[in-house]
Amino acid sequence: MFGQGPQKYQQFHDEQRVQSNKQEFPQEVQAEQKEGSSDFPSDQIPADFSLAELHREAWNVGTTKLSKRQLRRLRLHQNTVNVKEEDRLIGQICQCCARQVPNDRVDIDCNNQDYSFLGAGMPLYFEYIKACILMLIVMFVTSGDYNIITNIAFGQSCQMLDKSSGVEIDEKTVCIFNWVTGLSLANKREDQEFIDLQQMLNLISMLTLIFLFQYFRKEQRAFDTEIDENTYYASDYTILLKNIPTNSEGLKNDDFDHDLKEYLEAYIEGTYTKPLEVQDYEEELRQFQQRNDRPQKKLSRVVAVNLCYNIEEQTTLEQEKQSKIIQKQKLLPQLYDQGLLPGSEEIKNNEQIKEIDGQIFEIEQKLEALEKRFVEGKDVKQYFLGQAFVTFRWESDVQWMLIDHRLSLCSRILGRRSNLIYRGAKLQVEQPPEPTDVFWENLHIQTSSKIWRRILGYILTLIILGVCGGLIYWLSAIQAKSADEMAKAVKKGDLNVNYKVKVIAQLASISIIIINYILSVVIRKVSLFERFSTQTGFNISLASKSSVAQFVNTAVITFAISTWVTQNIYGTGGLVYNQTYVFVSNAILPALIQFVDSSSIMKCIFQFLEVRKGKNSVKTQKQLHELYERPIFDISTSYATVLKNMYVVAFYASVIPIGLVITCFALVLFYWVEKYNIARRRTIKYNYSSVMSREMLEQLEYVLPIYCLTNLWWEYVFLKSISTEAIIGVCFGIANALLPMHEVNKLLFRMKAQPNEHLPINEAEVNFLTDYCRENPATAETERAKYQERVTRHQKDKIAMDQMFDQ
Repeated sequence: MFGQGPQKYQQFHDEQRVQSNKQEFPQEVQAEQKEGSSDFPSDQIPADFSLAELHREAWNVGTTKLSKRQLRRLRLHQNTVNVKEEDRLIGQICQCCARQVPNDRVDIDCNNQDYSFLGAGMPLYFEYIKACILMLIVMFVTSGDYNIITNIAFGQSCQMLDKSSGVEIDEKTVCIFNWVTGLSLANKREDQEFIDLQQMLNLISMLTLIFLFQYFRKEQRAFDTEIDENTYYASDYTILLKNIPTNSEGLKNDDFDHDLKEYLEAYIEGTYTKPLEVQDYEEELRQFQQRNDRPQKKLSRVVAVNLCYNIEEQTTLEQEKQSKIIQKQKLLPQLYDQGLLPGSEEIKNNEQIKEIDGQIFEIEQKLEALEKRFVEGKDVKQYFLGQAFVTFRWESDVQWMLIDHRLSLCSRILGRRSNLIYRGAKLQVEQPPEPTDVFWENLHIQTSSKIWRRILGYILTLIILGVCGGLIYWLSAIQAKSADEMAKAVKKGDLNVNYKVKVIAQLASISIIIINYILSVVIRKVSLFERFSTQTGFNISLASKSSVAQFVNTAVITFAISTWVTQNIYGTGGLVYNQTYVFVSNAILPALIQFVDSSSIMKCIFQFLEVRKGKNSVKTQKQLHELYERPIFDISTSYATVLKNMYVVAFYASVIPIGLVITCFALVLFYWVEKYNIARRRTIKYNYSSVMSREMLEQLEYVLPIYCLTNLWWEYVFLKSISTEAIIGVCFGIANALLPMHEVNKLLFRMKAQPNEHLPINEAEVNFLTDYCRENPATAETERAKYQERVTRHQKDKIAMDQMFDQ
């Protein structure tokens, strides 16, 4: 399931073409750019709608690798009338984000490995959903099918309702036979033999799932390894250094990054011998330079040092700038109403506009001066955080540094330190996250502060979940009692509508919806408060908290109400009825909501309204770009939805086995809707690492103890006894959830790493859409301009070298 290779992916591998970690730059020619200044006019008013359309298309999910035939066709037809606007933009680069409009968008039915250019976590997300579907199938085959068959065919605990008999029955306490109760465990609740065999099958199902989880982990690791071996990422050439001295003692020219670069260059040269492939490449380069009368330069093994800064001052200046822009945007409509034309000299010469523009210019000057200091790495000791992303020319140097100096968390806790000493400090070497995965604005938060924030975050989550759960419990109890009052009144012959009871029930329903919405917003705020250093950490926190909250509100509270308030498990309107209808609604609603996609509809409406304004629009170019972007894919919310479904079905699988079939159908539907949205209606801002999928698999293992504990509970409720099989299942389920099964899997199944191909970064970075220098807000604007110049130069040199040595 995890390791199937797609045709496109294999074709690129066979042709020894390098697949990028995002959309790619074509190696044959330089892509066209919009005419105008190289500086992106982010604050211009009125904005250029064509630039916004280009920005939207540049964020399409796909890759750009133009063949010669595609290039000829693009040049011939790019200016013809009949070409679609999307096709006309192919090959162009958006100035604001340096992304190129892809010509090869992902297909809806593509193999999951085709998503690997978005990071290993993206294909693993879809493999995760497939794993959940396989789990449900295994649970159904091993125990669920027997449960359903014996419930409907041999169960006799529920009785048919015979209205003609005239005998009055309490529908809350009597199980009336119909399709809902007939498919449930309630219909055989009095059959000891059937339930004993059912518990044996449940135990077999649980043990099968334990082995299946090990298979999932093995395939997940193999899938991740295969992607990493065949795909180049910026992190492959980079290490993260921490504990760098932040004082300026001993620095040359007070230059933090240059001094660190020189130290690492000397260390690498004196410690690690270059592989033969690297020596051959450098010899070819020397001959090329000699034949073309170019000065011969020795290639440095350390390419770039990107320092991490406290960017609070930069952020404050940006906020001040935005407040001035908002003042200007409030003033412009008044001037337009006076008959002044947008962008005219009369507008520019207006005293109020000139004053605001002057204030914006002053802030921009401060921002440029600050960024210049950040880029140069001089006089920045009050901003430098003692961390740096160091990029090497060769991937082998990165691997050597990590092997020799990276320490595990346990080793650091035990006091072990690296022997890499710089200016008297022992540096800490780590594998870096991807550039888009870094929360740059959170890097200045101290580790101790983050630990306390996480602890406080979990405490707040528990308090909020308890309060919201209590409110929902109370409101649900009010609903249940109101329904009972109405039922009793009808039985007594009072057919008049009790409006008070009806209003209370309706208000309770509305209140529950509002509480659930507030809960989701608060949980997101709590996850942001924890100030994670990476987007992956934030997503894991949000997905974990949201899935538990949704599970409690969807399954646990309903169970508590039916068990202790209404005491109605299988009667009319009881737990079995309510939860079966929840399963049915969840089979359609989540996928339907995703398919209808209200966020995209709202975006289209606001875009239409803005286009109608035309030149009278007061949005800046940056704001218009954000409006034209498709909705951002939120992987944490998607994971939370899948996890919640798995928790709920595990909670009720023994008593409502048809839930296995319904949830399986729901996940299949959700899987394809997600693929459609990502292919056509989403913007993906981040490279997702495999860490996210691994942690979600850890969360998924809680399905086992939930499943086993509820099996035990229902046996006790219906038979007033507990079997040995149920106790064994609980022990195994809890043990599997608590033990470090990922480490066990690594011991059981060892992965062999393939040798490096020794591709230099100047060739590999053509396929990076981004890197650490371009993503770091402290250096982004300057480095994006440098990057385009550097890539163009390397492309020309590569073509010239290939032609020279092919002769």
